[in-house]
Amino acid sequence: MTQQAYDGPKLSSKEVAHISGDLRFTAGLPVSALLRQVDGRTLSVGQSGVDVMPGDHVLLVDCVIQDPASTSRFELNVSVAAGERYRLVPETGTERQGCVAVHLEPAS
Repeated sequence: MTQQAYDGPKLSSKEVAHISGDLRFTAGLPVSALLRQVDGRTLSVGQSGVDVMPGDHVLLVDCVIQDPASTSRFELNVSVAAGERYRLVPETGTERQGCVAVHLEPAS
């Protein structure tokens, strides 16, 4: 599900940028990037993506590793363009170091 993170009526996909993270219920994915907040607005449990106005935004992202169980929180300052789709990509360290970063990349 997608949350609208701007005021006013829903705009077309050409007027906003879409940012997606992983679903909170990942069915055993080894590592997940969970989008928690956008510009201080908390996403509800069922939402893994957000539509935002073009420009600069602050994302709060949890990187969850299943084995060994660990969660790391990252604040990302990003700039997005209208009509574009982006996804959060977690980066893990070497053996058992956990999540070292989360990046925002264009969705393919």
